[in-house]
Amino acid sequence: MSLNGLIQLNTRKETIEILKQQHAKGYRYVVRDKEMPYLICFSIKPKRYRDMESWGYVDSDADGVMGAYPIKNTDITEIHFNNRAATLISNFLDKNTT
Repeated sequence: MSLNGLIQLNTRKETIEILKQQHAKGYRYVVRDKEMPYLICFSIKPKRYRDMESWGYVDSDADGVMGAYPIKNTDITEIHFNNRAATLISNFLDKNTT
C-alpha cells in the first residue's frame, strides 16, 4: 500500500485518481467514518456501525475481502457517514469524471 493517500491530504482530483487505481485493484465501495478526514475503500459491501460511528466488514474472512484502504481527503463532501449505504466507486467515478 502506498502511503501517499494515507498521509498527505489529497485534493478532489488526486482522490479521484486514487479511487480509479483502487477500483482497478478490486475495491468496489467507498465510505467515510463520522467526522473523519478519511475516505475508506472496501472490496465488498461494508456495514455501517452506528454505535461505533464507523463502517466495517461484517465478515472479514469472507471471500474477496481485502484490507480497508484509507484515503485522506476532506473536500469530497458527498460521501459522508450519514449516507444510508456505501457508495459504489464505479458510480462515483461515472458522475465525477469526463
